[in-house]
This record gives sequence, C-alpha cells and structure tokens, in this order.
Amino acid sequence: MALTLFDLDNTLLSGDSDHAWMKFLSSRGIVDAECFNHRNDQFYADYMAGTLDIQAFLNFQLTPLAAHPRAQLNAWHREYL
Repeated sequence: MALTLFDLDNTLLSGDSDHAWMKFLSSRGIVDAECFNHRNDQFYADYMAGTLDIQAFLNFQLTPLAAHPRAQLNAWHREYL
C-alpha cells in the first residue's frame, strides 16, 4: 500500500494551519488573545526562519487543549474546519 502525504499550508490552504488554529482559539476566547497571539506570531516567524523549537511549539499548541474534554475539542474542530 502506498502512502502519500501533502503539506497543504500555503499551497492548497491560504496561510499556515497551525498559526490559523491558534488565531481561531484566541478569537473564541478559548486562550488569552493578548498572550497567545504574540507567541503564535513568534513561533510562526521561527518556523519561517528555520529555527522553530518544536518541543516548545508543541507545548504551546497542546497545553491549552489538554484542559478541555474530548467532546469540546471535537466541537471546536468541526467549527474550525
């Protein structure tokens, strides 16, 4: 069986999906917009520069989600997509 993976960011999707996801969460008040938007922008700049600390980025992305039940995460996922 063959497996094909696609990176949709900035190709089929306009922009970066990870960056947009955090903007979605902050726009809904799920995370503190003032704090998270700045850090989100910095992580994106680091990614574009090739200097992203992936562990710090994953901690940033996943820690706020861990505080919510799966049903809520699924609802946000449906709304985001």
